[in-house]
Amino acid sequence: MDGLKEYLTRKDFVSSSEVRWCPGCGDYAVLNSVQNVLPQLGIPKEKIVFVSGIGCSSRFPYYMDTYGFHSIHGRAPTIATGIKVTNPELSVWVITGDGDGLSIGGNHLIHALRRNLDLNIILLNNKIYGLTKGQYSPTSEKGQITKTSPYGVIDEPIHPLRIALASEATFIGRAVDTDPKHLTEVLKAGAEHKGTSFVEVLQSCVIFNKKAWSEISDRACREDRLLYLEQGKPLIYGEKRNKGIMLRGTDPVVVTIGEQGVTKKDLVKHDMYREDPVYASMLAKMEYPEYPMPVGIFRAVKKPVYEEELEEQIKEVTALRGRRNLQALLRGSEYWTVSNQGQSIRRSSGISTLANDESQVMDEQIHSLLKSTDPLTASLKTKIGKIFYDYDYKRSKMLSPRDSISAAIAHFKAAHIECILVGDAKRLYGMLSERDIIHNVVLTSIDRDRTTISTIMRPVYEIMDEENSIGDVINILSISGHRHVPIRLKDGGFGLVTIRQILRFIHDTVEQVEKKETDKQ
Repeated sequence: MDGLKEYLTRKDFVSSSEVRWCPGCGDYAVLNSVQNVLPQLGIPKEKIVFVSGIGCSSRFPYYMDTYGFHSIHGRAPTIATGIKVTNPELSVWVITGDGDGLSIGGNHLIHALRRNLDLNIILLNNKIYGLTKGQYSPTSEKGQITKTSPYGVIDEPIHPLRIALASEATFIGRAVDTDPKHLTEVLKAGAEHKGTSFVEVLQSCVIFNKKAWSEISDRACREDRLLYLEQGKPLIYGEKRNKGIMLRGTDPVVVTIGEQGVTKKDLVKHDMYREDPVYASMLAKMEYPEYPMPVGIFRAVKKPVYEEELEEQIKEVTALRGRRNLQALLRGSEYWTVSNQGQSIRRSSGISTLANDESQVMDEQIHSLLKSTDPLTASLKTKIGKIFYDYDYKRSKMLSPRDSISAAIAHFKAAHIECILVGDAKRLYGMLSERDIIHNVVLTSIDRDRTTISTIMRPVYEIMDEENSIGDVINILSISGHRHVPIRLKDGGFGLVTIRQILRFIHDTVEQVEKKETDKQ
């Protein structure tokens, strides 16, 4: 990592594409700052991705010599979320504008912020739609004259930082395009933050909204109108550094140091690490001319990162349930059959959706057989619960998915069984048969003592009820290719019915029929 910091420079992140923003546009300053920040992070270029939506700012990925994705209107946070979740090792940046990010993309932005993925979101706010030639945007000031508000905007403007705070963003910052040094510092702090960093950049559109922030960002006046936030230091501003912010109750008040006995000790000290967002909200509500406009880092708190929690959840569920059977998921156990142009609607009886013609033929044959009066065929109507209780049900065993394979092998030997249920009193996760042991353990170098059952068990294809018939079970066995079917017992537990038990029942039924025939003769 240290070697990369020494080797990479700003030039390494400058692409060969010609930058095509209007001369004087603040986007140049943001681009330059980002290209200055990246070499300091020690991240290889191939591990960096920029994602944008639609707008002037969204041309950003073309000008970065990294991976990039110029996506669709407002959806950059969504696409960035997918990238980060599937590739957590990547450094993912979202570049958006006040129109792209707060209008059609507002919903996506909120959810990206609340999830707290390790993303870096930069929102360029010029209070106008620049790319589409000067329509008012969600941040345009009330009364502002634009091409789509010739008599003045009547909407209340959105305040980006307040949206971020309401979404529980863990890092919130603001900078102006006319102070590139400070902008670079804020972007670097955001990039180093573990979690979602949201940075609003105040800039003006030199063509359609040239004076958007000029009253606070012009170099001639910004010292008196911007409040630079510094961790642990009092809220002081002004060219002479003689103005500050005190609290009167819960309200901020502008004071002059030295007047009416006011000293630096009386001023509010900035603390960006406060968990409670009330203080940061107070800062976000301060606007010129009543107050100086705060810039810097408003909030930087630690919370669990989404992609890490998701990865842990996947590991935990996989350990409990094993890798799932996609085909079984697609077939499902709840379905409806609609026929006769919608006149007939029938709900499933708990048997999985038939996947192909062969399965459907099998189902039709079994239902046809169940109508037969032949004693042997009629026995297929017998409830499976009877088979379970009459034929060795006490030999059914259940182990936890966290138990070792060695423990499972020991149970096979001790109980003389061929299949074990995997789960607990409330949930059934899968089954483990002797055949699974032979296929996955005997001919491999797998560590039987440390490897859990969940890694080799088979997911449950279908759970039957005691009331299901033998015909239902045979149908499931034919579809799944399994030799065992779990059943849900009336007492809330689980049992196991094997094809061996069914064959024994059919054998006994045949003997009974033959005995009756002999007695008649």
